[in-house]
Amino acid sequence: MQDFETQPVDDLFDLIPIEGPPAAEAAVADRLRTALVSLGIPESALCTDRAQDQSEYGGNTGNLIVRFDGHGRGERWMFSTHMDTVPDAVGTRPRVEGDDIVSDVEGKALGGDNRAGCAVLLQVARSLVARDGDHPAVTLVFFIQEEVGLVGARGLDLDLVGSPRPSCAFNFDGGAPDELVTAVIGTERFVIDIEGIAVHAGSRPEQGVSAATLAGIAIGELQREGWVGRIQRPEGEGSANIGTIHGGTGTNVVMPHLNILAEARSHSPEFRRTIIDTWKAAFERAVATTPSSVDTRGAVAFSPGPTYEPFALPDDAPVVRAVEAAAAKCGLETRNVINNGGMDANWIVAHEIPAVTIGVGQSGAHTPQERLNLPRFRTACRLAVAIADSHT
Repeated sequence: MQDFETQPVDDLFDLIPIEGPPAAEAAVADRLRTALVSLGIPESALCTDRAQDQSEYGGNTGNLIVRFDGHGRGERWMFSTHMDTVPDAVGTRPRVEGDDIVSDVEGKALGGDNRAGCAVLLQVARSLVARDGDHPAVTLVFFIQEEVGLVGARGLDLDLVGSPRPSCAFNFDGGAPDELVTAVIGTERFVIDIEGIAVHAGSRPEQGVSAATLAGIAIGELQREGWVGRIQRPEGEGSANIGTIHGGTGTNVVMPHLNILAEARSHSPEFRRTIIDTWKAAFERAVATTPSSVDTRGAVAFSPGPTYEPFALPDDAPVVRAVEAAAAKCGLETRNVINNGGMDANWIVAHEIPAVTIGVGQSGAHTPQERLNLPRFRTACRLAVAIADSHT
């Protein structure tokens, strides 16, 4: 019988300390490859695609793909997760605190998001190895760069996933294992480049235009009109957020340039576009109405970043039914939920593979308060193996 008490936790303590922020997951992939080969999986069954080549961020590795071709009959299923953690988890160490695993380094995120998913997939690999090929085809995929816009899932090389292509995908990420994420919001990141007019800030500041001032005017208008944060309007619902701001050269120069990375989210692609168009109009108004003393003006340009579309699976989709059946065998009652965060499943579904995301016990992800609940994590491991075992 498979060990769900100690082995998954040992895997976590092995994986969590490895540094692997987005675009730097190679060390994680190497450790996973070593673990998989040690289970008896041949090197020929493992490969890495070139998803980093299409990434806006570059990267030192692609998605790690593991193929179990089995007896060659029936549909292929796919199990997935992501290897990267947020940068705030770099340098973390795990420790057990009651029923949870937390970071033992003050101010650091744990990085259970998503090394916990990696550990879950290792349990699936152990189960498949024990079946010694007596199963239909299964593919495991460990994605890169999920945290910066699902970039690894977007660039997945489908030719390496195996033939036939998977008919179902089970993605492991998030919180409660009894919540099946069957609908996920769509998100578009966008870049705002603001050009001011640089002059000496002491001798003639009135002849310049500060990029920071332009941004402040536009952001203030958007905030007052309800277009920042959660957005609820008669024409739709969504959210918008500014993630990073970079600019300036020194205190003695009127700021000549400012770069903003922002995002808009909505379950409606049309309303998401409305949000971005509204932001663009506000920044253009700020430029038009803020001249210098010599009647010169700055400029603003918007450019797109990583984008993924929303999806919603029907409750009777085969992939949903497969999870529900396996959960029932585990004595687990599940419910279908909507997620507003974005997941690799968005791009898996866009690749025409229906995907359900199953939680692994995380809470407080991306923060120093991050915790991984061990009972929930073990439940996720049992459920993942039950799904794999039901594939006959």
